[in-house]
Amino acid sequence: MCRLAVVVALLLAGCGKEEKGPPLCYVGGTMRPALEELVRLYEAEKGQKIDLDYGDSGTLVIRIEKSHKGDLCVCHDPFPNALEIKGLARRTWTVATLTPVIVVPKGNPKKITGLRDLAQKGLRLGLTDEQYSTLGHIAPVMFDKAQLRKEIEANVVTRTRMGGEVANAVALGQLDATLVWNAVAFIRRDKLTEVPIEPQFHPQPGVDAVTTATFGHIDMAAVRVAISTLQCSKQPEAATAFAEFVNSPRGRAVFAARGYSPAPDTAIGTASSSAPRPSQPK
Repeated sequence: MCRLAVVVALLLAGCGKEEKGPPLCYVGGTMRPALEELVRLYEAEKGQKIDLDYGDSGTLVIRIEKSHKGDLCVCHDPFPNALEIKGLARRTWTVATLTPVIVVPKGNPKKITGLRDLAQKGLRLGLTDEQYSTLGHIAPVMFDKAQLRKEIEANVVTRTRMGGEVANAVALGQLDATLVWNAVAFIRRDKLTEVPIEPQFHPQPGVDAVTTATFGHIDMAAVRVAISTLQCSKQPEAATAFAEFVNSPRGRAVFAARGYSPAPDTAIGTASSSAPRPSQPK
């Protein structure tokens, strides 16, 4: 009986104590290579392990909202705003931006030099689906600026959920060209040639913007990559420490080295945004 009492006492002593594992960071697919490198650097420097969970940004927001688990989330516009509007984000830092580019097979066999060339007859063009993709919304804006939307979209033979899928199709020779983020193109630079889109066709700051109930105000000219600490985090101090590392000059340099464009602000160590913050729900 004495031994049983001891066992019961030990079990009861453990009740109510939540075992905390490493902070969990959700990561949108585009940002996976950069975050894996940042985690390696952070673990080597700080001795703190960070767990990563991947998915497309929209799915991650839903997962956080339903599970109320996790400590951080790295995603790109418009999803940082969605985290804030839904009351899921504690604090957000902008660490980089994404720029749309054209990618073609290595060597550029179709001699594509800019956006207008995507209208040439017979071109096999792939795009991301606007139902799932931020770039899927931005592409028609650029086509309209070139006054060639009808001609370019006539060449679209497939639409995919994520940029990596359509970029891989170009690399395999199944498509002649597509539009992806510069960071997506960088990952596949050994198989793809990147063609810049002419500046006059890019979305313009303060002009090409949308406002929705789900995402608030989104400026298409500056697609943010942001890291947010989460309200549901049981380890807010550890989560904040990693977010500040990602937002440090060293962290931002990792994004720059992997083909991302710089953040639209110069402030380091403070929450930042390229657009007005939506009000928090009450």
